Order: sequence, then C-alpha cells, then structure tokens
Amino acid sequence: MKAYFKLLIYSCFFCVLLGFFLIGAGALFIYFTKGYLFFPAYHVKRVVVFGCIAGTSITLYVLIVNLMNKFKARKNPPSDPE
Repeated sequence: MKAYFKLLIYSCFFCVLLGFFLIGAGALFIYFTKGYLFFPAYHVKRVVVFGCIAGTSITLYVLIVNLMNKFKARKNPPSDPE
C-alpha cells in the first residue's frame, strides 16, 4: 500500500508540474505575440486542482488494473506443458 501512496504523490506532483509548464508556455506565447504577460492567479489554483485530480485518477487506474491482474492470475489454473 505504501507503493500506491508514493505513486499518488509522484503522479500528482508530475501532473501539477506539467500543468505549470503548459500554462507557462501559453503565457510566454501570449507575451511574444501580444506584448504582455498573461498569467492570472486563478490559473495557479486551477492547475493544482486539476493536477491532483489527474494524479489521483492515474493512481486509481493503476490500482484497478493491478487488482484485476491478481484476480485473473488466481482464476486461471496453471496449464500442463504437455
């Protein structure tokens, strides 16, 4: 269970970091095209919230797939090699 908690923290951190990178790239694009830096404060809150939602969904997906694989491996008996 400790591994899933680590995955949750890492995936949330990665998604938030990726969100800041993408929003920053958009802000730089606006700066170079229009001449002003557009990076409102509500974008920071939005990136953190959506990054945590995305990180949680990634962790939940991995947990469900691993549980399905455990049940599938337990369900199928080993086949005879002959």
